[in-house]
Amino acid sequence: MTSLAKINRVLEIFWWSMTVATFVLVLAMCFIQGWGSWIYYFIIPVLTAIMALVRRFASKRLGKSEALKK
Repeated sequence: MTSLAKINRVLEIFWWSMTVATFVLVLAMCFIQGWGSWIYYFIIPVLTAIMALVRRFASKRLGKSEALKK
């Protein structure tokens, strides 16, 4: 595993953990302060999940590229 592959893996884990953390926080705030003012903040977990999927796609492309070089 190259250093770039390790960085991709760490960043993927980071984005998935941020997805879970922001979802839980936004959900908690919806219950505490009401859905009307916090419903729009659910876009943040969606964006972090998209970032995790992009990171996963980049990691798989990197793996295929390294395999072709060998």
